[in-house]
Amino acid sequence: LHSFSLSQKLISCLSLCRIPKATTRAMRGCCSFPSRSLAPRSCPPVASSARRLPRGGGHVVASTGPKLPRAMPKNFGRFDETTTSQTLQSLDDLLGEDPKISAERRADERAKEAFEASEKKKQLKEKTKKMYENRFERFELAVKRSTSVQRLQAVFLEGFILPNVTKTKEEEEEEAEKIEFFQLPSEIIDPRTRDRLKANAAKASSSKITESAVERLPGEFQIPIIPYGHVVVPGARVKMNLFEPRWLTLFSKLLKPEDAEEDRRILTSHQWGGTRAAKTIDFSKIEMMADYESGERRFDIVPGANRYPEDNFVGTNAFGAVYGGTDGKIAGLGVKMEIEAHDVSVDGILLSVCARASAKRFKILRLVQFEPYIIADAVPYDDDFANASMDEDVSEAEQCLLDSLAKLKTNDGYYYEAIGLPNDEDPSTGNISVKKLIEPEFKSFAFAEIFLYNKNDIALKILASKSPKERADMVTAIAKQMRAGMKFGLSPRNARVLRILTFLGSLFAIGSGLTLVRDIAGF
Repeated sequence: LHSFSLSQKLISCLSLCRIPKATTRAMRGCCSFPSRSLAPRSCPPVASSARRLPRGGGHVVASTGPKLPRAMPKNFGRFDETTTSQTLQSLDDLLGEDPKISAERRADERAKEAFEASEKKKQLKEKTKKMYENRFERFELAVKRSTSVQRLQAVFLEGFILPNVTKTKEEEEEEAEKIEFFQLPSEIIDPRTRDRLKANAAKASSSKITESAVERLPGEFQIPIIPYGHVVVPGARVKMNLFEPRWLTLFSKLLKPEDAEEDRRILTSHQWGGTRAAKTIDFSKIEMMADYESGERRFDIVPGANRYPEDNFVGTNAFGAVYGGTDGKIAGLGVKMEIEAHDVSVDGILLSVCARASAKRFKILRLVQFEPYIIADAVPYDDDFANASMDEDVSEAEQCLLDSLAKLKTNDGYYYEAIGLPNDEDPSTGNISVKKLIEPEFKSFAFAEIFLYNKNDIALKILASKSPKERADMVTAIAKQMRAGMKFGLSPRNARVLRILTFLGSLFAIGSGLTLVRDIAGF
């Protein structure tokens, strides 16, 4: 009776799985097969042969056992995966799951989850390692390119430029009007409180400018500014080693994180091996950082309390570069810098940043913050496409540069090798490949970066020019003078000696003149 009850329940479950009626009727004739078996061969054996009668019997008597169907349906036992799963689940609901099997299943699930978590952690570690390797490759490439340009700058650092390259007096006055200089506030240290006091903030207010106080121009934007001791032109490359709290906090926000899940990786060295011990800049471990945020004076640092919100600069990878003179003024014309690569060095203390000047120039309208760093309101400064000539031919300047380098290699091979110029030579030709160092996008600005690194007056004129043809003519004239000086033996070392002799000669002439005046006057 128990077997019969189980079989009836099984038949009811199988009917839910859409098993043909013929199959169900066939199974009803097999009432004694085990409850967990579905195969038809598990039915009890039934005699299929007749008993043999004694010799001379007249006929054969058939067996009195249950009568089997003539043929099983063709689709009997053929269940799809979904139907089989549902059937087994129904049986488990009826009979209950074995506790031992249940424990094994839960153990398998836990093992599977642990394995998946381990694999995910391993993949994340490999991804992070690959990210740091790629970041360091970009950093090394940026440093290499910057070093190559610095070698060329060293060749023409002591070069002379005659006054005939510059414009007439009227043109110089007109050019000077294009560039407005802003006076930065000087600092006065209170001897009693040691507080920093601002004074002489000409052309700019030391108080913060609100949106309602200024009429905004179309295209106006706000950008943090870094003054440089030389003029940064479009296409120029710079490298900065930052350790002050004001620069660390600013650039930690300017840098765009490569992995949005964890922004702190931008302050981690490429040598990160899975731990954060000494190669990560941790603001909580820098004592000066607390003073920077609070405004206390335990350390001699520029305070950062009450500064402008930096939310607008987060992830922009950009800042402004302007020329800052020794007179405390900064030029009102600058260029937008784009961060190329960065890395953390010196045991998680120093942040090295490589940036390149983009083709976007800007004009400063007003300065809205001076400390801890300068923030300016600016508008784009573009070429005059309507009136200026767009013909920017610098092929002659490029040839002058190649001739000057070839002459330096012949006349002063020691200096040529000392500054590392052979590292930039093309192995096939033995000459420096200028095309790899100067991109066509910048043209005149690229040659201005090489020839005019410490010649700020002329570099400012080229930066302010809105005519590509005018810029090309200026750098071509400068390149011709550099080539002429190199042709007459005015190598960098000889030019330095000549500059020193000229300076000493000027002092001697001034002294002699004063002596002559004293003798004539009878003092």
